[in-house]
Amino acid sequence: GLSRETTDEQFQEAFYPFGRIVEAKVVRDRATGRSKGFGFVTYTSIEEAEKAREEMNAKFLHGWVIFVDPAKPREYRPPPHRLESGPSETGFRTNKTVGWCG
Repeated sequence: GLSRETTDEQFQEAFYPFGRIVEAKVVRDRATGRSKGFGFVTYTSIEEAEKAREEMNAKFLHGWVIFVDPAKPREYRPPPHRLESGPSETGFRTNKTVGWCG
């Protein structure tokens, strides 16, 4: 629930009072560089991280209510199955792009 305008520096500053921070990063979209609306803070100890969670959970940060949860390990996702995109019997290729604009 981070504001899309929150910078890494502002994010770190908000969590600084609760302990020594190893890293504080707002996660950004690789293509656009825009915030995805969440981030990660790493502390030097679990106690510091717990204190930050207790103090910052459901609090306002830059006009947004944030929710602080321990990070979970990333789930394994198999790579997407790719089909042949060569010419078919009719001589046309299949366009597998799905989307719209408006």
